[in-house]
Formats: sequence, structure tokens, C-alpha cells
Amino acid sequence: MNDGKMTLKLTGVPETLLWPLYGRVAEARRPDGLLRDARAVRVFDGIDYPFEERFGRPSPVFALRARCFDKAVDEFLARKPDATVVVLGEGLETQFWRVDNGRMRWLTVDLPETLEVRNKLLPDSGRRSSLACSAFDTRWMDEVDPSNGVCIVAQGLLMYFARAEVDRLIAACAERFPGAVMVFDTLPTWLVRSAPGGSWLSTLFMRGRGSSDGPRRYRLPRMAWGTGFGELNRIRRLHPAISVRDIHFPPGRGLVFGYLNPFLGVYPGIRDMRPRNLLLQFAEQAEGSGATVEGSL
Repeated sequence: MNDGKMTLKLTGVPETLLWPLYGRVAEARRPDGLLRDARAVRVFDGIDYPFEERFGRPSPVFALRARCFDKAVDEFLARKPDATVVVLGEGLETQFWRVDNGRMRWLTVDLPETLEVRNKLLPDSGRRSSLACSAFDTRWMDEVDPSNGVCIVAQGLLMYFARAEVDRLIAACAERFPGAVMVFDTLPTWLVRSAPGGSWLSTLFMRGRGSSDGPRRYRLPRMAWGTGFGELNRIRRLHPAISVRDIHFPPGRGLVFGYLNPFLGVYPGIRDMRPRNLLLQFAEQAEGSGATVEGSL
């Protein structure tokens, strides 16, 4: 511990929870920041970890992604204010405090070592609960009351797992939770395949160099699944209840994030070659039959 702060020693996929926190806090502290996230700042200030040395200068991409996911959850809660939001692999995300409507219920599903850290910094209370379980272990579904609606969120998670595992998870959610939505992000297949060890991809998203006398620079864990041409149609075919659409990044700052990023997301050919955020709608099942009825977005 340092000055009462929590010292973290995480590796592998669990360590990925720190990089998005760093990016969101950097934006929250800017006068012209792209995201307001006071809770994330409090969490960040309670951690003893060499953020800048490991991750370089912070990127706004995590704040922009958070705004996409917040918008999707806000829109769902506007229709179903008493719904349960299930967040898979939540890490140290503080989305609850950004979207809380005072009525929803929130379930965090994460690995035991990650929840040990999260529950010290963001302990369960009131309408927030957590379950130590893999996102791919369907036992978590037994903890969800679907009667008021379900919104499933997975930020920065699915790309680390094999396509077959992701397919089974999506199909199981569609089968178990008619009328629900699922929101997640993906990287393009070409990017995942060109960075099998994580080093090139880490360099792409990190800016500047870490301290020469500090700890070694962070490298992303190996990724396994990405989306490319035709992948969205393949996802639709995983279950007859599934429909899917992109949720576009909002504009940020500068040439890349302020202009090119939202602009390039409009064109299908280019869109398939860039990171994207997807929203899956699981159609309601018609009462008294095995058919499904398309839900509205």
C-alpha cells in the first residue's frame, strides 16, 4: 500500500480492467472532457499503480466507447425502467453511476480475482450485486429475473475468447432472455490476426512511450475473435430471435476521433474493417407458440 492506496498486481485478462479506467479518468479530468465520471476518478485515486508508465498517454477511445454503451443502456431503461442490467466482465467500469435511473437492478458477473478488487473499491450495495462466475458459465443466468426486462453488457471482453465460445454465449442469451438486448464491442478480424501476441495492437492504441526506468510497457493478452465482412449476418443466424445493428461512436476531438472515426462508421465496407459496437435485440416469443415477434429498437 502507498498513502492508503490499494496496490494492484494483476496479469492477463484481469489486468485489462485498468487501462479503460485510466482513459475514462483522463477525460473526466479535462475541462473539455468527453465523459463525466466522478466515481471513476475516486476509484482511480484509491489505486497505487503505474498507469502512465504502463499505458503511455491516455487515449479518448475508452471514453467514447463508454458513451456508446451508456446511450444503449439509457435507451433500454427508458422503455423498461425496472429492468436488470447484467454486466459481463465489468472490471472497474463505473457505468452504474452514469446511467442509474433509481429503479433498475445491476448484476456484475466477473472472475473471482477481479471481483476481489472490484468489491474493495466498488462494494455491492442496494440494487447492485455481483457474482463470481465466468461470463461463459451460464449459471449466472439463473440469478437474473427477466420479468422486467434484461440488458446484457460486455465491454472489452468477447474478443479474448474463441468464436465458438462467443457464439454459444450469444445463442444462450437469445434463448433464455426473449425481449432482452445485448451490447458488446468487437475488433476487426484483420486486426486481431495481425496482433497475435498483443504487442502491435498495444502500440496502435497506446500513445507515447513509458518511462525508461519504469516497469515494462503493457501488452494486451492474446485475442481470439474478431468481426469482419459477413460476420454480422453470421451472428444473426445463431438464433432466430436475433437482430443486430451498429451503435456508432460519438464525435471526439481532433482529426481521428473528431472527424474520421464517426464518418468512417457510416460506410459498410469500411465499417467492417474497424472497431465497432454492436447491439443485439432478442425478439419476444409469441405467447402460446414457438414463434418469435420482432421487438422494436
